[in-house]
Amino acid sequence: MTRPTVPHEVLRGPGAWVVVALAAVFLLIGVLFIASPRTGAGVFGIPAEEAGGLAYVRALALRDLALGLYLLGLLCFSSRRAIGIVLAATVVIPVGDMLLILGREGMKSPGHLLLHGFSGACVAMVALWLLRPASPAE
Repeated sequence: MTRPTVPHEVLRGPGAWVVVALAAVFLLIGVLFIASPRTGAGVFGIPAEEAGGLAYVRALALRDLALGLYLLGLLCFSSRRAIGIVLAATVVIPVGDMLLILGREGMKSPGHLLLHGFSGACVAMVALWLLRPASPAE
């Protein structure tokens, strides 16, 4: 038995470029965190002085690499709505990152908290933009 195909709204135009840019950012962060975990720890906001402590940075790198690849895969083979849903769920990541920093560093690092908060806000805005009904030009 064959499944009926359901047409889906492929993401094109500016929305596609925004998703490509987000995917590129996640991929670049992943590569940076693998190539230079100490720098990655500094960017993330939780210091990792010992070799064992740097393992968390590589785990973050793999998470970001996977997310970048998910977005590119969805862009190529899925719908605007699916990408929007994945991005909406992704907001959990920067919120969790903020909670980790607060739990470990407290308010000693407001810049890092703002960085993760800004990143979550950007992802949320793109998700909402993609989840709204598309205009004919998109």
